[in-house]
Amino acid sequence: MVPYLQAAALSDIKGIRHGFFTRQGGVSQGDFATLNVGRENGDPLECVQENRRRISQSLGFDEKRLVIVRQRHTPNVVVVEQPFEGAPPEADALITTTPDLFIGVLTADCVPVLLSTTKGDMVAAIHAGWRGAVGGILENTVEQMKALGAKEIQAALGPCIWQDTYEVSQEFYDNLKDVPSFFKIGNRPHHWQFDLPGYVMHRLQQTGIHPIAPSLANTYTDPARFFSCRRKTILGEAKFGNAFSGIGIVAKGK
Repeated sequence: MVPYLQAAALSDIKGIRHGFFTRQGGVSQGDFATLNVGRENGDPLECVQENRRRISQSLGFDEKRLVIVRQRHTPNVVVVEQPFEGAPPEADALITTTPDLFIGVLTADCVPVLLSTTKGDMVAAIHAGWRGAVGGILENTVEQMKALGAKEIQAALGPCIWQDTYEVSQEFYDNLKDVPSFFKIGNRPHHWQFDLPGYVMHRLQQTGIHPIAPSLANTYTDPARFFSCRRKTILGEAKFGNAFSGIGIVAKGK
């Protein structure tokens, strides 16, 4: 059994399936235990492939129809109709209208955002760290969905790092001081606590979509269930895994 979380805002939409997966239910070992889906941090490829298979199967999709991009904190959005041949492009969001295509993003503190039209005929997945959010990845995705014909869009944020555990520098604050409501004074001099999921929700709200379900859990404070890059850094761990959040349109008759 591979556990995952769901948001009511998306669960109520007929014809789609989605899940925010934890780190539980996989085959990886050590720092990657157990449901790591990231290929670039040193986990054996066969473990990653098996974890991806289990994730896909748990929502009724074929792992050969799983589509993931190379995430680089970009503003790039890719519209996909079939799995990539060869290396995937560098992007941080995917959109599809193709049934039985399972799209998703990898995170380990950044915000995974899943979106769907209320008709369930178009879905999207976004990897939103602070760089991507500032760079416009959220707006770019919603604008592209609308350009493809989407009218009523709903969204949900998955597990990510929350404000009380996300300390940032004075320089970070200075670069975003036009949105002071998402900061509070930190525990150390010249440091601040940044509300990343709140900021992501704010940017999404500015696009006019509704409803937007808030983040479901704090990745930093729950090591049994979630990977966390920040926790790895604080504790001096060698490596960390990546969790998966995915969404897809189910073919009629399934």
